[in-house]
Amino acid sequence: MKRIFLEDAISENVTITGKNAHHLAYSLRAKKGDKIVAVDKLGMTAVIELVDFDKETIRAKCVSEIEKVNPVEMIKSDSEEKMIKKHITLAECLPKQNKFDTVVEKATELGVDKIVPLISDRTIARPGSLRAQNKLERWGRIAKETAEQSARDTLPEIGAIRELSDWLKEISHTLGYFHNVDKSKKFDGKGELLIFCYENETEVTLQKILQEYKNCDCDKNIILLIGPEGGFTDHEAREIKSYGGVSVSLGKRILKTDTAALSAIAAVQYEFA
Repeated sequence: MKRIFLEDAISENVTITGKNAHHLAYSLRAKKGDKIVAVDKLGMTAVIELVDFDKETIRAKCVSEIEKVNPVEMIKSDSEEKMIKKHITLAECLPKQNKFDTVVEKATELGVDKIVPLISDRTIARPGSLRAQNKLERWGRIAKETAEQSARDTLPEIGAIRELSDWLKEISHTLGYFHNVDKSKKFDGKGELLIFCYENETEVTLQKILQEYKNCDCDKNIILLIGPEGGFTDHEAREIKSYGGVSVSLGKRILKTDTAALSAIAAVQYEFA
């Protein structure tokens, strides 16, 4: 069933205008009598039926109960019959050209809840304020169109472009950490897990950390941090670790930054499906 994200709250009668109306009429080729899923910014969802078209406006009526969307994906704990929350943030240093467009699109398809564009020492793409705003607007459009296509119930949040060091300081109070117990790593059970993919890591794999984290009795709030072309500097790696970040390997091959992001997300989704 087609899906659309509305600017206004869902009610018994819905009026769709502007880009949403154009998208329905011309891109999705919707017609009178079609039923679609509508999701609004308040996190409510319902099935609506299109009842009237004109050039710029589509009118619809609600034909199902209006329900609250669960904004965070739930997973079942392996050890107990209880549900826990899963929230994935992708923080990636901006790649060259428009590769981040593809990252936003694919990360949205894979269910990422938040996407944070960063600038690090080796980042080549450093947009000025006006260009940065244009990029954020474009990424928002890409995320919205992809979420509708992939039948998501929520839109991923797109964070502002930040310097890596500033961002680390901002999230430092939210982070948990791993500590060594009997030659294995144990998560402290509090806070978010910050994982950064690092080509100089030779011992700890992403799969190993995820499996250790899976056994932790806590909600699974995971931040995946990906470097730019050229990777993180030694100084940056030490700084990330000082905040509790865990360096992991994605395997023997050196992946491009956009490929690394998608590989890491897919591994998380596989482990916590």
